[in-house]
Amino acid sequence: QARGLSRREREVLMLIAQGASNQQVAEQLFISLHTVKTHARRINGKLGVERRTQAVAKAKLMGILV
Repeated sequence: QARGLSRREREVLMLIAQGASNQQVAEQLFISLHTVKTHARRINGKLGVERRTQAVAKAKLMGILV
């Protein structure tokens, strides 16, 4: 399931896991805030969770994030 995450989605998720806000993620990856929110929504959908904290926790369980 989570293997369906794109490279960019994994990058966004990694920054979220490090505690970055959506705005900080946007600045670090040189993408718009809207794009960050879209990535976050897709990540949550692919992982079957509702919140970013749940996405990070589940990704760690699944071995996507170390």
